[in-house]
Amino acid sequence: LFVAAGRQEKQNLRRRSSRLIQANRKKRITMAKSVLIAICSMAVLFVAVAAQKMALEEKESTNSPTTCACEAQKGTCQYIFETEPGFCKWEFFDCEKCVCVEGGSMTCVVSTGAGFALTDPGTGACEIQKTLYAECPSEMKPTPTPTPNLGNPGWYLAALGESCDQKCSSVGSTCNANQIQDLNSVAAGNPPSFDLFMAATFSYICPSVQTCATCNGVMPGTEGSNGSCRYSTTQAVADCADSNLKIQRVCCCGDASDCPIF
Repeated sequence: LFVAAGRQEKQNLRRRSSRLIQANRKKRITMAKSVLIAICSMAVLFVAVAAQKMALEEKESTNSPTTCACEAQKGTCQYIFETEPGFCKWEFFDCEKCVCVEGGSMTCVVSTGAGFALTDPGTGACEIQKTLYAECPSEMKPTPTPTPNLGNPGWYLAALGESCDQKCSSVGSTCNANQIQDLNSVAAGNPPSFDLFMAATFSYICPSVQTCATCNGVMPGTEGSNGSCRYSTTQAVADCADSNLKIQRVCCCGDASDCPIF
C-alpha cells in the first residue's frame, strides 16, 4: 500500500512539474513576442522619422526661386473679397502688372500666394486657392497711371490700390496727411459721424462702419468700391504714399481749409 502511494505521489509531482515547465515556456514565448513587437515598432518609427527628414531636405533643396521671362502689361485686374463665409463679391480696376511671356525682356520671380477665387460666379460662391504670379523686378515696379483730373483741391476718394499721393497729384494738388489723420481720429471717436461725412462728401452710403486693425497708414477709407467704411483706432499717422489693393482711401488734397471735416 505504501509503495503504491509513493508511486502515485511521484506521478503527481511529474505532472505538476510538466505543467510548470509548459507555463514558463508560454511566458517566455509571450515575452519574446512583446519584445519583437516593440523592436518592430521602434524600427517603423525610425524609418518614418528618416523619411520625413528626407522629405524636408528635398523640399529645402528645391525651394530656390522659380523665374520666368516676363513683360509689364496694362490691363484689368479683379479684386475678390469675402462678404460672408463662403461667398464673395468682386470689382474690376485698371492696373499694370507683370506676366510671364515667352521671349519677355525682363526676368520675374514666380511667387506663390493665396487668395479668394470664384467657384460659382452665379451665386458668388468662393474659396481660398493657391495662386502663382509674376513679381516685377525691383528696378521696374509698375505703378497705377493716374487719370488726369483738373478738379479743385478738397476731399477725394482714391481708386482701389491708389495712394493719396497719386490721387492728389492727378488733381494737381498735394496730400495733407495731418487732415486725413484728423478725420480718422474723428471717425474712431464717433463712427456714426464718419457715416454722415461719407454721405455728405461723396454721396457714399456706408453699408456699415467698422474698424480695421491691419490697415494702419491708409485709413480712413472703404473696403472695395461699395463695401463697409473703415477707420483705425491704432493708426498714429496717415501715410500719403501708402496704398492697399483692398482699400479706397479718403484723401485730403490741399490745405486743411480745402478739406473741412464737417
